[in-house]
Amino acid sequence: MFDEMVTEFNESVGAEKGIVVQAYSQGSVNDLTAKVMDAIDKKVGAEEVPDVFAAYADTAYEINRRGMAADLSQYLTKEERDSYVSAYLDEGAFSEEGSIKLFPTAKSTEVLTLNKTDWDKFAAATGASEEDLQSWEGICKLAKSYYEWTDSLTPEKNDGKAFFGRDVMANYFIIGSMQLGQELFSVENGQVTYNLDKAVMRRLWDNYYTPYVSGYFTSIGRFRSDDAKTGDIIALVGSTSGNTYFPTAVTLSDGSSYPIDAKTYALPNFEGTKPYAVQQGAGMMVTKSDETREYAATLFLKWFTEKQQNVRFAIGSGYLPVKKDANTAEAIGEAVATSPEPISELMEETLLTGVEITQNYTLYTNEAFENGTEARAVVEKSLQQKAVTDREAVKALLDGGSTLADAVAQYDTDENFESWYQDFSAQLAAL
Repeated sequence: MFDEMVTEFNESVGAEKGIVVQAYSQGSVNDLTAKVMDAIDKKVGAEEVPDVFAAYADTAYEINRRGMAADLSQYLTKEERDSYVSAYLDEGAFSEEGSIKLFPTAKSTEVLTLNKTDWDKFAAATGASEEDLQSWEGICKLAKSYYEWTDSLTPEKNDGKAFFGRDVMANYFIIGSMQLGQELFSVENGQVTYNLDKAVMRRLWDNYYTPYVSGYFTSIGRFRSDDAKTGDIIALVGSTSGNTYFPTAVTLSDGSSYPIDAKTYALPNFEGTKPYAVQQGAGMMVTKSDETREYAATLFLKWFTEKQQNVRFAIGSGYLPVKKDANTAEAIGEAVATSPEPISELMEETLLTGVEITQNYTLYTNEAFENGTEARAVVEKSLQQKAVTDREAVKALLDGGSTLADAVAQYDTDENFESWYQDFSAQLAAL
């Protein structure tokens, strides 16, 4: 889709203005980041620094510190700046009010998606309510009920199935902390403070670690959509762009398969808290060069994010529009209705849910800071690895004849939480 739009620009506005955009893939975002940093640092064998490249905020922050980021605010009028979702522009200002060092082109947030076919069977048998999908406490309640129900369907004990899985644990911590009234990474003038409020961390533990070691949550494949495809879970939280990979059928371990319908919901919140959701996705950074090249790059980015192009890219990729007039249900619906290519119901529903979130939740992304990528990696892995390891230990106890309650009780303790909390704090402090 991006390549198609580059060609369209070159043949229209680009031809009129004398601007030619050439697009190159450099592998994954991590591969691209490494190559750009090598070019900026003038390493032997590195290629030329590109005029424009995709970057996440932490990478852009490092490049801006090197003085290599062009400030694009000078190439946009106030009216043009006001046409973008303000939170998306703020992310690329890097504490320099009014500057645009990272241009928003494609953003995403997180949604909850359900295997509606298997949910309906579960709900009919147990009376499970969709209202419980609105909170993390409700998700835990449903997951326990689903495990017990599936366990009851076979003569074997403790072979119930997990209900839920989550992509990107770092978002669970960062957004969950905001929902609970505490900013995990507080950044001021590039300096970060880690706010590991123990009560907040315990609530995050109780609503992820506890159901995970109990077998109510799981993570088996690389992504949770992989686990939905094999029937190992029936609900997941993932990005709007990643939702395009939610399966249309479940294939079981015996090779049999059956079609499923999907339904998308807004991200759950903790009970009694203000709704927050993540704002994520790479933006475009323009390297500092000369006015002509910076202007040309900005002109392309402005064209790419005009309503018609922006919505068309959204329905072709699962990313959310970045302009206010494109970030509406009406704009999405019109684009779907007039698209020359068929758009799946799940894609349309995902985008509409994403737009609903941007309008009714507070979107959040922490400000970039030094070692931010490394800090996020610690947050991503710490509790997840702990939960996976302890779940295996619980399964060993079950195999030895223990009850589920007794096995879980050996690990879901105040002492175990305290040990994890201290280790987590130490890892972040070391950065």
